Amino acid sequence: MKRSTATILPTGALRWSTACILAGLGLSGCERNYVATAKDQQMAETQKRIETLDAQKAKLMGGEVPNNLYIEGVGYYHSLARDFFPHPYGYEHQGKWFVNGTWATQAPVENESSSKPTPEALKKVQAALEREQQLLAAQSKNGSATHGSGFGMGNALLMYWLLAGNRGGFTHGPGFQRASAQAPAWQGEVERQRGNVNSYASANPGYRRMVEQSRATGTPVRSGQSVRGGFGSSRSGGGFSSGT
Repeated sequence: MKRSTATILPTGALRWSTACILAGLGLSGCERNYVATAKDQQMAETQKRIETLDAQKAKLMGGEVPNNLYIEGVGYYHSLARDFFPHPYGYEHQGKWFVNGTWATQAPVENESSSKPTPEALKKVQAALEREQQLLAAQSKNGSATHGSGFGMGNALLMYWLLAGNRGGFTHGPGFQRASAQAPAWQGEVERQRGNVNSYASANPGYRRMVEQSRATGTPVRSGQSVRGGFGSSRSGGGFSSGT
């Protein structure tokens, strides 16, 4: 029988190299650096989008939009101006700050309020929703249900919920009427992607550690980043349940 090459140190501990081999077999708590892949970044971006949907659904369907919420194709919402703009609230450029549609010479105070959009802002949302529907329909014919960031139906849901919560604040167009019938299918696609992320997280401890680190530091998961751990771990965190 072949003898083991593991070496026992005078302290009674295995050499580090041997311990790490055992860790790969799930026999030790040894942690190695895990480097995020392009797939990790893609999954983390999808997970973040779904978490944003979950967090904003109730508020949007109540007609309120939180300050700085970004809706693709519309812009960033400034709650005090009750409108959408191309830059976030407080965006700094060359010594000036973008606040409520204008450039200020002083940094604005922090704003965590929400408000109901103006009728003009709602028209922007409805126009963007119609463009989104056209794009989703075209891509559906090509066998693809997503675009851009890979989350077109989620963006459409944000706009539909917002318009549904402000039914009395604008004139309904055909885009909103179609969205009423399409929303269940959009939600179904979101749940399908939620399931994909949960399955990926369950099978990849390193990805779960990456998500934990992202939440702790406030920085997004990026391909090439590293984190300690992710091996020999049985923790199941990092996924999420349905937000419906």
